[in-house]
Amino acid sequence: MIQDEKYTLVDNLDSLNILLTDLENHEMAALDTEADSMYHYRTKLCLIQITIGCNHYIIDPFSDIDLKPLFQAPAMENLILHGADYDLKLLKGTYGFVPKRIFDTMLAAKILGEPHLGLADLVLKYFGDQLKKENQKADWTQRPLPLEMCEYAIHDTFYLHELCALLSEKLIALGRIHWLTEQCNALIEHIKLPAPLKKEPWRITGSNVLDPCGLNILKHLYEWRELQAQILDRPCFKVLQNDLALAIVRRARDCYPHIVLEKLPHLPKNFKCERLDSFTQMLKTAMEVPPENWPQKLPRVYNTGNPPHADLLAILKEWRNKKAIELNMDASLIANKSQLCYLAVGDSTPWEERYQNAGLMEWQKTIWTQILREFLPTAKRIGERD
Repeated sequence: MIQDEKYTLVDNLDSLNILLTDLENHEMAALDTEADSMYHYRTKLCLIQITIGCNHYIIDPFSDIDLKPLFQAPAMENLILHGADYDLKLLKGTYGFVPKRIFDTMLAAKILGEPHLGLADLVLKYFGDQLKKENQKADWTQRPLPLEMCEYAIHDTFYLHELCALLSEKLIALGRIHWLTEQCNALIEHIKLPAPLKKEPWRITGSNVLDPCGLNILKHLYEWRELQAQILDRPCFKVLQNDLALAIVRRARDCYPHIVLEKLPHLPKNFKCERLDSFTQMLKTAMEVPPENWPQKLPRVYNTGNPPHADLLAILKEWRNKKAIELNMDASLIANKSQLCYLAVGDSTPWEERYQNAGLMEWQKTIWTQILREFLPTAKRIGERD
């Protein structure tokens, strides 16, 4: 149980050398990170927490030390993380570092069918300790870091070694340890790929229902919000959240080509003076765009090349869900929505090719082969009547 656990703050060469020596004597390290995505426009890596055995380290990336030797240490090739995706993206984007192997305790818990996947939930269940949550949304760019924030930070790696051991035993007992290995290896390979550029980032979730006039207003509003966020050095959602942005667009669309601020949803309190003037001018500019220059609705495109057969998609989803209950695990692990669409293409594509196109891992293929052997022989043919 955590009780005033000691840690080493790595913010100079001497403390870095202590950490490097410790890393040399171990084959695995538990790692977590903290970033400033809640407070600044561009996300920065603000803290790296590492636990090796019983030793805890808090590394300050803002300090004037070269951290390159850290990522060359052998123990850093084999990491334990909880919800590894975000941490790995931060490390890759900041230092170009990607470990060779990982054990993601959140993913392990998901494969085991744990009902609650948060680290605090797992720590409470397996160790009976209540992790602190007060600094979950703290500003990690502040320096010097307050003591309570440092103590909070080490909690994220404190139990990872023991949790890894416990979950490994459970996975081995169920014959699922190789499922996790495949998933973790796939995540590492995914992190290595360059992040795809979104062609039209202003097409936010929920915008697909807007007509061209609404899309034109949304495009201008999105670009205005980006500029405001940069000027203020704040995340975009702190300038204007997506759901409110869409609500503004819908009301503004109803008033087209006029601008009636009174008919818009209640704007944030800081929308006044220069910002309100800028916002109003943005709407005016949007309204002046001729209809022939409005962005158009995008046709629905299926990654599969052709749409899935609706009846087949429905039955495959039903079979997947039944198997998930039998295995006591999240159904999306067996196949997510996109993968189901690949499996349900409405043509004569062989199942092995469908597996390949869906990007199923070997353990997923094995489960789907079991599903098909179990349900397919007694299934009604498409179009067959009761």
